[in-house]
Amino acid sequence: MRPFYNNTTEEGRVHLGSCMICSAGKDSYVLEDQNCIYRNYQKWTIQETPGSVPPGRVPRHKDVMILNDLVDSARPGDEVEITGIFMNKFDYGANVKHGFPVFSTVIEANNVKRFGDE
Repeated sequence: MRPFYNNTTEEGRVHLGSCMICSAGKDSYVLEDQNCIYRNYQKWTIQETPGSVPPGRVPRHKDVMILNDLVDSARPGDEVEITGIFMNKFDYGANVKHGFPVFSTVIEANNVKRFGDE
Protein backbone atom coordinates (compact mmCIF):
# COMPACT_ATOMS: atom_id res chain seq x y z
CA MET A 1 0.00 0.00 0.00
CA ARG A 2 1.44 3.38 -1.04
CA PRO A 3 1.20 6.31 1.37
CA PHE A 4 -1.08 9.15 0.28
CA TYR A 5 0.23 12.62 1.12
CA ASN A 6 -2.04 15.63 1.24
CA ASN A 7 -1.85 19.03 2.87
CA THR A 8 -5.53 19.80 3.30
CA THR A 9 -8.70 17.77 3.66
CA GLU A 10 -10.17 19.50 0.60
CA GLU A 11 -7.29 18.43 -1.64
CA GLY A 12 -7.58 14.81 -0.45
CA ARG A 13 -11.32 14.66 -1.10
CA VAL A 14 -10.94 16.01 -4.65
CA HIS A 15 -8.21 13.56 -5.68
CA LEU A 16 -9.87 10.54 -4.04
CA GLY A 17 -13.21 11.19 -5.74
CA SER A 18 -12.27 9.75 -9.14
CA CYS A 19 -9.39 7.96 -10.85
CA MET A 20 -7.15 10.38 -12.78
CA ILE A 21 -5.92 7.62 -15.13
CA CYS A 22 -9.05 5.67 -16.10
CA SER A 23 -11.64 8.36 -15.21
CA ALA A 24 -13.66 5.90 -13.12
CA GLY A 25 -16.87 7.21 -11.56
CA LYS A 26 -17.04 10.32 -9.41
CA ASP A 27 -17.37 8.44 -6.11
CA SER A 28 -15.17 5.41 -6.90
CA TYR A 29 -12.78 6.12 -4.04
CA VAL A 30 -13.77 7.25 -0.56
CA LEU A 31 -11.41 8.19 2.28
CA GLU A 32 -12.31 6.29 5.47
CA ASP A 33 -10.92 8.45 8.28
CA GLN A 34 -11.27 5.77 10.97
CA ASN A 35 -8.97 3.38 9.02
CA CYS A 36 -6.26 5.99 8.33
CA ILE A 37 -2.91 6.11 10.08
CA TYR A 38 -1.67 9.64 10.67
CA ARG A 39 1.96 10.54 11.36
CA ASN A 40 4.11 13.63 11.56
CA TYR A 41 5.38 14.82 8.20
CA GLN A 42 7.41 17.79 7.00
CA LYS A 43 8.82 18.73 3.61
CA TRP A 44 12.14 20.57 3.74
CA THR A 45 14.01 22.19 0.91
CA ILE A 46 17.74 22.13 1.51
CA GLN A 47 20.41 23.92 -0.48
CA GLU A 48 24.17 24.14 -0.66
CA THR A 49 25.87 26.66 1.60
CA PRO A 50 26.33 29.80 -0.56
CA GLY A 51 29.94 30.16 0.66
CA SER A 52 30.87 26.70 -0.70
CA VAL A 53 29.59 27.41 -4.23
CA PRO A 54 32.04 28.72 -6.86
CA PRO A 55 31.47 32.36 -7.91
CA GLY A 56 28.84 32.79 -10.62
CA ARG A 57 26.98 29.56 -9.83
CA VAL A 58 23.59 29.32 -8.10
CA PRO A 59 23.39 26.94 -5.07
CA ARG A 60 21.57 23.67 -5.90
CA HIS A 61 18.58 22.57 -3.83
CA LYS A 62 16.70 19.31 -3.11
CA ASP A 63 13.41 18.43 -1.38
CA VAL A 64 13.60 16.22 1.73
CA MET A 65 10.72 14.31 3.36
CA ILE A 66 11.02 14.33 7.15
CA LEU A 67 8.89 11.79 9.04
CA ASN A 68 7.92 10.93 12.62
CA ASP A 69 10.52 11.80 15.31
CA LEU A 70 12.75 13.81 12.92
CA VAL A 71 10.07 16.49 12.49
CA ASP A 72 11.19 19.86 13.95
CA SER A 73 14.76 18.57 14.48
CA ALA A 74 16.19 21.69 12.80
CA ARG A 75 15.14 25.26 12.09
CA PRO A 76 15.46 27.34 8.90
CA GLY A 77 19.03 28.51 8.45
CA ASP A 78 20.64 25.61 10.36
CA GLU A 79 23.43 23.69 8.66
CA VAL A 80 22.51 20.01 8.61
CA GLU A 81 23.84 16.69 7.38
CA ILE A 82 21.06 14.43 6.13
CA THR A 83 21.29 10.67 5.64
CA GLY A 84 18.45 9.09 3.71
CA ILE A 85 17.06 7.29 0.70
CA PHE A 86 17.15 9.03 -2.69
CA MET A 87 13.75 8.30 -4.28
CA ASN A 88 11.88 9.26 -7.42
CA LYS A 89 8.19 10.15 -7.61
CA PHE A 90 6.12 9.96 -10.80
CA ASP A 91 4.55 13.34 -11.59
CA TYR A 92 1.31 12.54 -13.45
CA GLY A 93 0.41 16.21 -14.10
CA ALA A 94 3.78 16.98 -15.72
CA ASN A 95 3.55 13.73 -17.71
CA VAL A 96 0.28 14.85 -19.31
CA LYS A 97 1.61 18.36 -19.91
CA HIS A 98 4.89 17.31 -21.55
CA GLY A 99 3.75 14.05 -23.17
CA PHE A 100 6.54 11.90 -21.70
CA PRO A 101 7.27 10.41 -18.25
CA VAL A 102 8.44 13.01 -15.73
CA PHE A 103 9.90 12.03 -12.36
CA SER A 104 10.78 14.32 -9.49
CA THR A 105 13.43 13.26 -6.99
CA VAL A 106 13.29 13.59 -3.21
CA ILE A 107 15.27 12.34 -0.22
CA GLU A 108 13.44 10.44 2.52
CA ALA A 109 15.48 11.24 5.63
CA ASN A 110 16.63 8.53 8.06
CA ASN A 111 18.89 10.78 10.14
CA VAL A 112 19.33 14.54 10.59
CA LYS A 113 22.49 15.89 12.23
CA ARG A 114 22.69 19.61 13.02
CA PHE A 115 26.16 21.14 12.96
CA GLY A 116 27.04 22.84 16.22
CA ASP A 117 25.19 20.29 18.42
CA GLU A 118 28.35 18.32 19.30
